[in-house]
Amino acid sequence: MSLQEAVPEARRWGAREITRNIVENHLIWPLLAVLVVIGAFVPGFLSQRNLINVAWGATPLACMTLGMFLVMVTGALDLSIESSFAVAPTLGLLVVMQWLPDSPWILALLTMLAVGLTVGFINGLISVKLGVNAFLVTLATMLILRGVVIYLIPEGVYGLPTGVTYWGGARIFGEGEANRNGLPIAIIIVVALVVLLAVVMNSTAFGKSVYAIGNNEPAAFVAGINVQRVKITCFVLAATFAAVGGLLQVGRLDSVTATMGDGDIMNVFAAATLGGTSLNGGRGHVSGILGAALLITAIDNIMNLIGVEPSIRRIVFGAVLLAAICLASIQERLARTNA
Repeated sequence: MSLQEAVPEARRWGAREITRNIVENHLIWPLLAVLVVIGAFVPGFLSQRNLINVAWGATPLACMTLGMFLVMVTGALDLSIESSFAVAPTLGLLVVMQWLPDSPWILALLTMLAVGLTVGFINGLISVKLGVNAFLVTLATMLILRGVVIYLIPEGVYGLPTGVTYWGGARIFGEGEANRNGLPIAIIIVVALVVLLAVVMNSTAFGKSVYAIGNNEPAAFVAGINVQRVKITCFVLAATFAAVGGLLQVGRLDSVTATMGDGDIMNVFAAATLGGTSLNGGRGHVSGILGAALLITAIDNIMNLIGVEPSIRRIVFGAVLLAAICLASIQERLARTNA
């Protein structure tokens, strides 16, 4: 074969490999690009204010999905994330607004993080140490925590301390009335969390251990990895990420209600799978989580702009979940073929 003939063949192979890598690991970004093109035909979608609001609205979902990502990579699921998302800010705010009204607002933040750590530790302890299926354990804790929230704040809590709402509601770099065109601090927080988690998963022993456990838990144990400790840590981090998401949500809404996050676990699962996280564990990319959260939030935004009825929205998100599961299955087969 001549050099002239060999070069086109190499280019074809390179393009094929790039395409396969995108489909297998980074499909969410082409999907998001397609959605943006579709959104260009919807009046107002591509305005600066709306795009900022889409990114802002995606921050709570991104936090919850980062937590789900960690647990799913180990081969488990955490259904209680949506309830941790609500119970952490509920308890944190009740501490400083009702139970200890003279306390500084920082105590609310510390309480939220402590609640997340505690919930995650309980989930991990029962599912890992006692060997109970994580799906069933977190289903039970999801119901328990939701009941706690409904009992404590049946009518919601409003007029929150500015020190608490600042993280999810404040903006910077903007001008004009109420700084409406500024960049929400919540976006900066989520981007920082994504970058930090990406570094942890790709460059630390802990991250490599998480992937190893998801790929082959017995082999990881034989290799000297403390499997139980790593898996419990993932549950702890999952609930803590959910607590941070709850903090950002109450800042956006300037309130916390008993229904906050109720039913969001389906969107979290869809975002995790659309983002490239394997249903069987051992594979996933942190960057894909951010893209998936943006995709799902943008879909909801477009439906808002065109006035889609709530019942139809449920159908759409059900279709998104089904598509996510099918895409995850295709990616799994491609990964096995290329292994």
